[in-house]
Amino acid sequence: MKWLSLIILTTLAACSGTRALQASKTVPYATLEQTVQPGSSTREQVRTALGDSTSIRFDSGNEVWMYNYPAAAGAQGEYVILFGGDGVVQKVRSGEVYRVKR
Repeated sequence: MKWLSLIILTTLAACSGTRALQASKTVPYATLEQTVQPGSSTREQVRTALGDSTSIRFDSGNEVWMYNYPAAAGAQGEYVILFGGDGVVQKVRSGEVYRVKR
């Protein structure tokens, strides 16, 4: 059973993306909201307005980009954009990420 799990995880990792990750770029949340419009914004419009950031391209043609934004009380937020194969924003997701300070 452990071998089967390992094979499945390896296969998923191999199929998940074809582009190496780069550091996420930090952008104000208001700028992200104004720039990224699901159903109408394109990759080129987003790249021109926000610059390059962390991205993963899938074999299906879909692509996910991730930006960071400063959030309340020293937390950091993540803003994730899903582009369809046609290069248009399909969905966005955002949320604060809390890190434990040691």
